[in-house]
Amino acid sequence: MLGKRKGKGEFCREDQWFSKETLYKDHIAEVFEKWSNIEDEIWAKVIILERNRRVAKAYARAPILTVNGSEDGFDGFKIGVNGFENPLRDHKVKEFKTQIGAGCKMKMGQTGDILVKRVGRGNIFVKNILEETAVSNEILKLPNGMLELDRALKLFDMKKFEENLNRELKRPYPDRRKIETQCLSTLAFVKNEPELLDSPIWMIIVNVVALDMVRTRLPRSGGRRLPQGCSSSDSDPYSPTASSRSSGLYLPQHWAGHHSEDCTEEELEGRPSPRLIARPLGREPYPAYASVQPSPMWQHRGGGRQRWQ
Repeated sequence: MLGKRKGKGEFCREDQWFSKETLYKDHIAEVFEKWSNIEDEIWAKVIILERNRRVAKAYARAPILTVNGSEDGFDGFKIGVNGFENPLRDHKVKEFKTQIGAGCKMKMGQTGDILVKRVGRGNIFVKNILEETAVSNEILKLPNGMLELDRALKLFDMKKFEENLNRELKRPYPDRRKIETQCLSTLAFVKNEPELLDSPIWMIIVNVVALDMVRTRLPRSGGRRLPQGCSSSDSDPYSPTASSRSSGLYLPQHWAGHHSEDCTEEELEGRPSPRLIARPLGREPYPAYASVQPSPMWQHRGGGRQRWQ
């Protein structure tokens, strides 16, 4: 269980929100507050919520992450949503959480896209589809945003995000908060409630790579900047010759040899996958995470291979 965050930087004393806008704003601010401690290889932050209460959060470092209904908590490779405590959990939430099953798998593509694939029996709904977002058009065409079984789709479309960002930059007064919010994707498990904060079990995926692009194009003082000469306005991130630098993205060097998001099942199985980094409480050299990541269930596992399955 994640304990209460205390002292400076506390955004919500009980990890509870009553406004979707405030929840988004607080989590974006929380990422930026820890920015200097977030390694460049980390591509997303995942927040697990039950209705309007946050019960867990983790940083993803590898292009593949599994979220399912197990009791494993976060073990370095997957997030088992039934492995976290919530003393205020109601019986309906408990019931829906038993129906998640194998859940879904997510990974980051070579150009910064985030792909999602539902692999479990429980329904999964993409929630941020009724506003200007970076959700792919394929998902927008799905009834109620419900993911189809065993079909990988772009939860976050980097090319679409770049188009939205460039359009916003042409305005006399660009709305930075509007663009930052597009870096967040939301998935609800089993039950599709009209109001997001009423969803029994759901999660937020913060695309750290996209936030880095926002910091570059709409910089704040003291922000981490990309190398000079990077620009995303004229490049095609889907071009086979485009590099991460030409698209205005900063992706770790060891991702350069990765296949695109269109790789086959055999390619995924046959090549080594980078691993998620487990951050035990108080472990150096990441002391700043001690108050953010206190789950005792985290443990570092050795090598292995990940694939869609």
